[in-house]
Amino acid sequence: MNLVGIVGTNTIKSDNRLLLMYMQQHFGDEADLETIETLNAPLFDSEHDQTEGPIISDFTEAIMAADGVIVAAPDANLAVPAQLKSLLEWLSFKVHPLDRKPVMIASVCETAAGSLCVQEELRDILSAPGVNAALMANDDFLLTNSEAVFDEQGNLFDAETISRLETNFMHFKRFAEVNNALNVPKEVTFTPGTFTVTTPGHSGDLPMTVTLSEHRIEKIEIDTTQEMDDPNDIVFQEIPMKIVTGQTLNVDAISGATETSNGVVEGVAEVVKRAGANPDYLRMRQRK
Repeated sequence: MNLVGIVGTNTIKSDNRLLLMYMQQHFGDEADLETIETLNAPLFDSEHDQTEGPIISDFTEAIMAADGVIVAAPDANLAVPAQLKSLLEWLSFKVHPLDRKPVMIASVCETAAGSLCVQEELRDILSAPGVNAALMANDDFLLTNSEAVFDEQGNLFDAETISRLETNFMHFKRFAEVNNALNVPKEVTFTPGTFTVTTPGHSGDLPMTVTLSEHRIEKIEIDTTQEMDDPNDIVFQEIPMKIVTGQTLNVDAISGATETSNGVVEGVAEVVKRAGANPDYLRMRQRK
């Protein structure tokens, strides 16, 4: 099993980094655990998109290729550290590598209250629609008083703590295996043909034709002749292009035109149903 561990703090000396490094060694026979740092991640700024830059692209590719993710984070004033929260905002802006990805939460904090606060907030963030990670129920790993359980080499030596960690990790592996098996997109077979539906426009419903071959969405055409405001509305160009290019309904709405964007997606979903396939399988496909 290939896993990614996110060090959820930008501090150089971190017990959460130690925990991931210990897990890397301790569970080496069961999983390959690659750790990635939030240290150099840019602060989130929606006006200066960096999702295609080298840093966020590397995060995205590593997470998408992994079977699961472990997020290890301390609390910062009883909340998620700003650096980690910023990274999660990037990973739910225009790219969504955590979508349905199994995630285990771990935290090493000075106090139990700190651990509980950061884990509760992380659960809220990771469950948000833009992130949509798959989380185990009530099976996070919480550790306080790290000085009493880590030795000078960064190894856990407390037997009870090691046992808890092994139990959590075993549960997470099983959870990830089942989750990933359920989320394997099935091959979709359509009844070939050209189908007509409507999609919302500024001036009313617009005719939309969708052409399907046996296994592909071949073409989406929207008649915008009645659109007086903007006959070349970007929504009617970009959303069909994304659907056809990626062969997926898992596409982002265009900023400022969410209803119109979703209308195009739902129109194609209706066509997929008429053609005898389940559109949910297309919603589960990763973006290209």
